[in-house]
Amino acid sequence: MKFMKALKEHNLKIYIIIIISSFFLVALGANIYVGAKAKITELANKNKVATSENIVDNFQIWLDERINSLVRAAKFMENTGVVSDDKKIKNFIVLFKQNAREFDIVQLLREDSEIFVNGKHILKPSDEKEDRTSLVWYAETKNTDAPTVNFMQRHRVLNEATLNFCVPVHKDGKFAAAFCGVVKTSGIFKNISNFKLPPNSYSFLVTHGGEVLSPMKDTALKEKIERKFRELFLTDEDITSLNIGSNFISVAEIPTLNWFIGAGTDNELELAELNRVVLKNALVLLFAFVALALTANFLHNFMYAKIKKLQDEYEILLTHKAKMSEAGELISGINHQFIQPVNSLNLMISTLLMLQKDGKLDVENLRSMLQSGQKSVQLLSNTIEIFRNFYKTSENIEEFDVAQSVKNLLTLMHTELSRANVRVNLEASEGIKARQIENIIQQILLILIHNAKDAVVEKFKDDLGGREIRLSVSADGQKCRIVVSDFGGGVSEALKDKILTEPKTTKKQGSGIGLYFGKKLANEKINGDIKLLSAANPTTFELSFDVDLRAEF
Repeated sequence: MKFMKALKEHNLKIYIIIIISSFFLVALGANIYVGAKAKITELANKNKVATSENIVDNFQIWLDERINSLVRAAKFMENTGVVSDDKKIKNFIVLFKQNAREFDIVQLLREDSEIFVNGKHILKPSDEKEDRTSLVWYAETKNTDAPTVNFMQRHRVLNEATLNFCVPVHKDGKFAAAFCGVVKTSGIFKNISNFKLPPNSYSFLVTHGGEVLSPMKDTALKEKIERKFRELFLTDEDITSLNIGSNFISVAEIPTLNWFIGAGTDNELELAELNRVVLKNALVLLFAFVALALTANFLHNFMYAKIKKLQDEYEILLTHKAKMSEAGELISGINHQFIQPVNSLNLMISTLLMLQKDGKLDVENLRSMLQSGQKSVQLLSNTIEIFRNFYKTSENIEEFDVAQSVKNLLTLMHTELSRANVRVNLEASEGIKARQIENIIQQILLILIHNAKDAVVEKFKDDLGGREIRLSVSADGQKCRIVVSDFGGGVSEALKDKILTEPKTTKKQGSGIGLYFGKKLANEKINGDIKLLSAANPTTFELSFDVDLRAEF
């Protein structure tokens, strides 16, 4: 029960450490993120520069593909002479449109102002006053006699903004018509292969007049971009990037058109999205860390409980061994203390029989003999009671006189100590009472006295006068202290910090388990302790324990 209580307290501390470590980990991650935020933005902006340059490359390829497609068609018309035959022109345009799906409309305008759209001949209305050959895309193609790209605000057929890709068609070496493929500006970027923007990014196409051709969801941002380009065109500054609010826009020029392509992202939105991803991953990592820590703690506790069980079983065996070792030395002394009163009784009985046989047994002799026998029986009874109390297995908490308990233990050890010529000097205040487990205290004290006896016998081999052990018993309101001192060989520097915490010994033949388990018994059974107060001259050990032991401590 005490073990489980300690285990729960131990677990609580571990959980607190885990929680504090987790918050520290999150705080550390947040600090790292704040430090890396500027670097992330810088890298993101560099990526936008690379993106806009990539778009320009792809857009140029896209332009070249469409121009080349129209140039090949114009060469075919020149070589076959179909430009003057209306029927052949219509059939050719229909066939070309079927194979050139990249164009929304295919149209041809001849020098005679006749126009063909997707294979249909569009006759000029009688009320149309405008000369078709004055149209910008036609006029520029004729004047340059080269492929042209023109932006049209509103195509008359498609009724929306377009790009007109036009090439000249010749007849007999002279300009005869402008052959054009028309593309809606709203779908320009959709039609460019290998063109992908990162999430929350946008791209746009800007003419040399500062008009944004591509549709944009944020119309306010679109107007700001157009205004910014017009301002820059007026100052004739090189344009590589724009900063509009929290938007960073990378700009790259399309050399063949003198137009620009821009790629931008709202850095605040991008960082907010990044924050969400980082937070999500951080929480997943945090929960995984906590789960791992709890699992590790659970496995640790499980293994600790198993090892503790095995250790307790092993310590029980070692304790039993230690107890049996100490008991073996006592039994020889107890045997002598049993035999002495028995021999006295036997002698008294023999004497009584002889006196009775000789007729010399009177009342006074009989009374004297019986009283002596009664003392011997009482001595035998007291010895048996002391021995029984010392070896009883129960651990009941009872009140007893501490000094008398020490004297009873010395009675058990009398023969052993006498044979070794070891004197014990006991100093004890009268009336020191304790509510404790008496036999546990005697067992621990037995270990200390045995060690002291062995130490003085080892050192004073030839000097019997130095074989002395001093015991003192004292108490205050809460603790009782029994001090055991001797002037034996002492405890070495190497062992004095380990002799009570590990199975170490100072004897040539010894397991060292006595003091180790004596301390464990004191800690676990009587809420006490054993301390080494002095390592030598004298060697002093102190056994302390509660004067009033509670059932739970």
